[in-house]
Amino acid sequence: MWLVSSSGRPHFMYILILASLQLWGRLSASTFPPPPPSPPPAPTLEINLRSKDSLVLVCRAPEGHHGVVFMLYRVRKKVDSRDLQSGADQVQFTVRMRELGSDQNNLYCCQYKNQEGHYSVVSSYLELDYQKDVLPDILPVPTLALDQQTDVWHLLCTGSPAYPGAVFSLFLADQRLPVATLHAKVIQHQVIFPVPVQDTPVALYQCQYSILLAGKWSNSERSIALAVTRGSIYPLSTDSSHVDWPLVLGSFSAVVLFLCSLIVVAVVGHKKVKAAAEEKKKREEAQFWTQLHAKDHIVDLRLSRTSFTSQEWISRDAETASRPHLWNPVSTFTPIH
Repeated sequence: MWLVSSSGRPHFMYILILASLQLWGRLSASTFPPPPPSPPPAPTLEINLRSKDSLVLVCRAPEGHHGVVFMLYRVRKKVDSRDLQSGADQVQFTVRMRELGSDQNNLYCCQYKNQEGHYSVVSSYLELDYQKDVLPDILPVPTLALDQQTDVWHLLCTGSPAYPGAVFSLFLADQRLPVATLHAKVIQHQVIFPVPVQDTPVALYQCQYSILLAGKWSNSERSIALAVTRGSIYPLSTDSSHVDWPLVLGSFSAVVLFLCSLIVVAVVGHKKVKAAAEEKKKREEAQFWTQLHAKDHIVDLRLSRTSFTSQEWISRDAETASRPHLWNPVSTFTPIH
């Protein structure tokens, strides 16, 4: 549409302004690129597992987002990263306890890069408390044993009965990340793991359990390693100084109980023998006195004859005077001269 003046001719000023606006629009479109897209949302950084010498942190992307590279920062310095060939929604990082210090700033955060090459927003900082996270391990050590159910072998991990409902993890002896994790039922303190498919002819397995105490996860030490082979399965101790104190105390108690039983039997037997000896002595004394009293009442009443001559009386008196009196002190009869 042409703008005309009062004389009927196009107004030159309006034409010039319109041409300038069109030229400016074309130059702006070719010089300034479109605004960049907004970055992916920030991930979350949490503590997944605790042990005596390390912490396992998990950097988790929001639902529906994946990353090919995950990075861990300490304050603003990158301390670790994970490059993934395919996208993942989370990655675990291990932080050594010796890397923490009471006089250092233990603030950690993470970030990920998606498949389009866009970096996410940095996560919130997670502070690792040196005084709280370096506490010794206080949970009893679990046991790992072989268990057979319906001709199928399983690995039975048993924790402390004082901590039911724990989270159990199965490890290869030389690995820090678990190969399997199971949550025990609320009233149980053990779980059954299927034997993993192994590439090597011999593999050493250990188990560990974790419990939530005072709002924080506490981990037990790993169990004694169990060697699993294709032909046989047998326990193998990884610590020669380890002492099975429950077994030692149980054996000692059994020995003490056995010795106490022997002492009781000996005392009772001695009393019975002593009582039998006293009873025998009483019977012998009673028999002796019975025989003695029976002898006291025996009297020889035999008389050869009733008359003697005067010469025999004189000879008898002389013989009686020459020999001592025969008298039994225990007899009830008077002596005979």
